[in-house]
Amino acid sequence: MKASLPMYNEVEQPVEPIDEHKLAVAEEEPAKIEPPKTSYYLVNAVTPLKAVLIALAILAVWAVAEFLIV
Repeated sequence: MKASLPMYNEVEQPVEPIDEHKLAVAEEEPAKIEPPKTSYYLVNAVTPLKAVLIALAILAVWAVAEFLIV
């Protein structure tokens, strides 16, 4: 099937049958992949100490209030 538009021309191309054996068997070993370095990440993965301390203080206040109210 051919499509013809003013600025686009499609040309048929022959298609070869897929050889499943050739796709399933590798002729050489894959190259070793190095893990990404930490400098590649956009976010600095350091736990913010101030936010953790505030969260622990809120948790402690909630825990004490929970036991005193009940």
